[in-house]
Amino acid sequence: MFNSPKTLEEAKKLTYGKKWGIKRIKHYDDKYCAYAVSEGRRTHTWWQCSRKPGHGVAGLYCRQHAKLVKE
Repeated sequence: MFNSPKTLEEAKKLTYGKKWGIKRIKHYDDKYCAYAVSEGRRTHTWWQCSRKPGHGVAGLYCRQHAKLVKE
């Protein structure tokens, strides 16, 4: 499982991605929610949520994911 960041400094260290052995790594983008979402049930590839942040811990999350991350 992916550990959700609690501070902006932790979020800036995050990387998302990796698919079928080919690394397609993307770093945290502050224009989007910091929560990591999976492509499907059987994959271990995590991508950054594409919604706008501004809610939850340090304003890092969208409204939906802010409810899932405990402060």
